[in-house]
Amino acid sequence: MDIHSIEFYVLAFMVAVALVALLLGQRKQMPAVTRIVELPLGEPGDMVPINDAAPVKPSTLRLTARSGGMVTIERTAIPLHDGETVNLIATIIDDKITIQEKKGMVAAFGSREQYYDGSVDVDFFPFEKVYVRYESQVNGQWSKFSFLNREGNTVAHDLAY
Repeated sequence: MDIHSIEFYVLAFMVAVALVALLLGQRKQMPAVTRIVELPLGEPGDMVPINDAAPVKPSTLRLTARSGGMVTIERTAIPLHDGETVNLIATIIDDKITIQEKKGMVAAFGSREQYYDGSVDVDFFPFEKVYVRYESQVNGQWSKFSFLNREGNTVAHDLAY
């Protein structure tokens, strides 16, 4: 094969493309892990009229790293009717965690709406910096932030619409 032939340049180009593909190849992504936990609720807070008034305190989310990799998730001002429950569905893929807040048990129509606070300890956060997206399907609010799971580290965010 002559160095000035078209075949040589086509072959050299193909080898170069193969080398670039090897160097820039995608890293293996870990399979998704899903965890479902119930969010225990405290006593209902002050009642707010259902018209255009805002809740007494803002809807906030707080993550606190505990010993042994445990993380406390605290959520305030969740609008629920009497008898409703809340579940957290966490999907973990590598360093990304998406937590969806969903109603577990839905109350009968017409019951009174109140604001609840909830707190739960979970063990599914890795010992590293993670990127968290929290989505409340209860009231349509969300937040996106990073969190370092090291004992004593706390992150708090107001949820936005």
